[in-house]
Amino acid sequence: MGVKMVVTPPHAGAIWRERLASALRTAIACTIIGCTALYGPQHIRNQIQYPSVAYVTAILIVSDATLGTTLRGSFYALCATVLVLPSSILCLWAVGPSRFTESGAAAAVALSAFLVAVPEFLPLLAKRIAFVQLVIIYVGAVVRGGTADAVTHPVHVAACTALGASASVLALILPYPRLAVTEVKKQFQLYTENASERSGLYMKAFLSEDKTTACDLISQGEPMVGSGTKLINHINHIQEGVKWERYRMRDFKRSFVKMEDRLDNIETPIKGMELALDSIPSFPIGIVNPELRSVLQSERIHQTLKLDHAKCFVPFDEAVTVPERKDELFDKSLHTLTNSPPTHRNLPAFFFLSCFELLVNNSSMNPKPESETKTESESVQAIDVGQESRITGPYSQQRIVFGLKCSISLGLAVLLGMFFDKKNGYWSGLTIAISFVEGRQAIFTVANARVQGTAIGTVYGVLGSCLLYHVAEIRFIILLPWIVLTSLLQHSRMFGESGGISAVIGALLILGRKNYGPVKEFAIARLTEVSIGLFCMVVLEIVLEPVRATTLVKRHVSKCLGIVDDCFNKISSLNLVLVKVNIKRLKSDLNLLKNLSRDAKLEPCFWFQSFRGNCYDRVQKSLSTIVDLMQIMIYNLEFIDSDEGRKELQEHVIRNLEMLKGNGIKHLQNIMSVKSIEDFEHQLQEQEGFLDLESARPIPVSTESTTKDIDAFLQHIKEATDKIQATEDWKEKTILHLNSLSFCIYRLMEEIKEVEKCIKEIIRWENPTRQIDFNQLCYMVDK
Repeated sequence: MGVKMVVTPPHAGAIWRERLASALRTAIACTIIGCTALYGPQHIRNQIQYPSVAYVTAILIVSDATLGTTLRGSFYALCATVLVLPSSILCLWAVGPSRFTESGAAAAVALSAFLVAVPEFLPLLAKRIAFVQLVIIYVGAVVRGGTADAVTHPVHVAACTALGASASVLALILPYPRLAVTEVKKQFQLYTENASERSGLYMKAFLSEDKTTACDLISQGEPMVGSGTKLINHINHIQEGVKWERYRMRDFKRSFVKMEDRLDNIETPIKGMELALDSIPSFPIGIVNPELRSVLQSERIHQTLKLDHAKCFVPFDEAVTVPERKDELFDKSLHTLTNSPPTHRNLPAFFFLSCFELLVNNSSMNPKPESETKTESESVQAIDVGQESRITGPYSQQRIVFGLKCSISLGLAVLLGMFFDKKNGYWSGLTIAISFVEGRQAIFTVANARVQGTAIGTVYGVLGSCLLYHVAEIRFIILLPWIVLTSLLQHSRMFGESGGISAVIGALLILGRKNYGPVKEFAIARLTEVSIGLFCMVVLEIVLEPVRATTLVKRHVSKCLGIVDDCFNKISSLNLVLVKVNIKRLKSDLNLLKNLSRDAKLEPCFWFQSFRGNCYDRVQKSLSTIVDLMQIMIYNLEFIDSDEGRKELQEHVIRNLEMLKGNGIKHLQNIMSVKSIEDFEHQLQEQEGFLDLESARPIPVSTESTTKDIDAFLQHIKEATDKIQATEDWKEKTILHLNSLSFCIYRLMEEIKEVEKCIKEIIRWENPTRQIDFNQLCYMVDK
């Protein structure tokens, strides 16, 4: 028996090293703030009356930041200050700080928070910083009374915000700048190494002589899939900082095409290669002859691929010489494929070669001049604008709900916090001021993570104060390893961003400043205030958005199925531009579905049915596979639809694509949109009086009929291409793409069947006491 080799790629720890570097930058920023607040010149310390504001601002800005994103965060902090400072000065001047009461401060915080939360143009980071400022200004007016001046008090808060933003920028410059441009380049190079290694393993598996060797090679690529996905997410996260690094923008813009699309153009074919390998029944593959094997094993293809990846960041005026045009490498061997009969068994192999051709030849991997992509981009943007205009109403309603959530919860937290302990009333509002997100969040999970993070941070701070009680001037030093650790904890499943930020702030507020009085008393008071604030946030979340995450997941699956059905209809009519737009929407919705599913798994069940997470994970996996297959289908259809044989093949291809229309997706979408089958039946009976279940129609998903249709299509491929008056090279490539297209259609129907199976399991799980006939259910929901 062979020993299974586990490959650890050199880029496996790249994300961890980046997070460690980011954590060290956070520590530098907090060190600058601490040294300034504790040991800075007296006239500066007089302005830094609220170091907690500076710490919170820095932590919110620096986390996983580059210089570009830090500059953006500092600008957002400036926007928040400009928004809050004039209104708060006017309010304090009109009422008078000495006349501010607990209820008056709560009302001022609530009203101001609503005005900050509702505007769409203000980013979430700016809103969070503005919430922090509002809490400190108005609670501080109550705590300090007549000693709080109407002008200098808000200015002190603004100065603390400026200190946090300035420390963030300095932390990203010292000891050397961490530029977004440099980071994107470095991470992209790591990703292309990952992609090259995976594609190389998959090619070796494709050429394997036995199934065992192929499976072993495929399994070696599995760890790389996860690290590749993390690299893609990291690149998409940090690339937003590029536009803020102005002095590097001119050179970079010439070769910078939207990175998310470029990464997708590399990742999708590699996923397709893996999918093809999983579908190949046996090895060696019949269509792989010695000539084809020689070409595919050529090291020149591998090197050309790597050259193209490196070329993505080369300006247009810097030439890169590629040894041989890539098409020629395929042209030398494609004629051998025409000798292989197009059978159902050979479809995965043709699909693999089509994906490899897409990976090597995809022109989107190289930067295009702006003029070449302008027309298509404008078309896509116009369609996006039209779609966005249709959801403006619901989105406006969501902003109002978000504004009410922030307003009432902050006001209530401030009021109850000051009733409990007037002196420490800041912390109930400050805790939730940095917790708000636009949209729904796993509120119980967030609250639990914040309480745990605050607790362990406070305990660390208390222990540190006790150990260094007699040398208080150097106790800030023990904060540095804690800041690094908690910055890394923000990426853990146990704590997440909420818990990590709470943990670092919990220790900072004890070890990072003076004059809080007895440490243990402050720690207990702050933990209580944090609990009060989180209680208010949870209550308002439940009252204003009472829908469970499980229900939202179900609705979102229905929405995704509707987009898939629309894509299939547009593919069958060869409306490929609209399909690309829908695929973009579907990817975004699948990411949201993933987040909602994660929240539903963490949500307490109470008296409801538990969340069927395994089924929803399988649905999400199938929908993701459908997205990849549709993207590769577009590549095949664009080749067939754009060349000399279009008229002869179009009718033949469209007839084959018609299978996608009668796939049952619409039925599944309608089933998932039903909240309760029992209530739905009762409502339908009241409307119509009776249900004619005998006329129920079956769900039209049959892979057996699909297989027969595909076989019939394959039998006519050779006949159809022989009739076309075209070059042999074009005919050979057409055969490749037609076979690949057939595989896509077959696998799409397989994935739909898997989605149907999961949905049936979900419906039965939600209705354990009912015998459900899905043919009857489809009939009812379609009425």
